[in-house]
Amino acid sequence: MWSSWPRFRFHSITGNQQKETPVNKYERILERSRAKHRDILKKMRHLSRLKKPNFDSIVHRFHDEVFDEIDCTECGLCCRNMGPVFRNTDIKHICSYIGSNEKEFIARYLVQDPDGVGYMLKELPCPFQADDNTCEIYDCRTLSCVNFPHTQSVNMQKKLVGLVLDSRFCPAAFLICEKIIKEYP
Repeated sequence: MWSSWPRFRFHSITGNQQKETPVNKYERILERSRAKHRDILKKMRHLSRLKKPNFDSIVHRFHDEVFDEIDCTECGLCCRNMGPVFRNTDIKHICSYIGSNEKEFIARYLVQDPDGVGYMLKELPCPFQADDNTCEIYDCRTLSCVNFPHTQSVNMQKKLVGLVLDSRFCPAAFLICEKIIKEYP
């Protein structure tokens, strides 16, 4: 199914010149995220306790700016390392899309979420992630996948710690964290 993800991958151009691929670019961003994780977590915890006007609209703007640079289908780290929450509605849509029975789908791929919110994958990476990082069920992916890293939701200021945790695997989440910290030093 999925072979191990290479740490660095370059396309040869000519001679000693090499072009950075998106995979390498995203890995470098995540190296910065790991190096700054504790500091960012501390700052975001503090910021989450404050009341900043128009915070959601500012984060939504940062979301749009970052996703102009980041293409999730070139990365796929969330699919390999986190996995979504599957609601009953998600399961129905996916089963209809792939022509599967819901009970068989649950038995094959899912376990009950310990928080009781829905289901989660038995194993990672996501079985629907193709070798090229695209999603085989993209048109009917879970709501959790559609919304990830959840930076277009409301009351973002209360969700900053979760965003920092997502930034360990999501380059876009980390870049949004950096923009928030720059805006609110």
